[in-house]
Amino acid sequence: MTQHTGITKPALHPADIAMLQAVLQGWCQEKSCGMASQAARHVARELVSWFECGIRDQHKLSGLVRYMHLEAQSCLPPSSDISKTCVS
Repeated sequence: MTQHTGITKPALHPADIAMLQAVLQGWCQEKSCGMASQAARHVARELVSWFECGIRDQHKLSGLVRYMHLEAQSCLPPSSDISKTCVS
């Protein structure tokens, strides 16, 4: 039997997804990281979490990700050798 906690997450509409993707793409470009990199996946999870907590402004989200400190995260494009990392 599944219990419902009464807490629901907001639905992600196409415009929301496009905005979150634009923020992530901007971060990836700034950090020279591939969209499929470990670091980008981490940032994407954070973006969705912040969105679900009510931060919906693209500029605020961009500012938050800009100052995230990611130690030892891989910035590799998906086809790169896993032994290499980029330095931001």
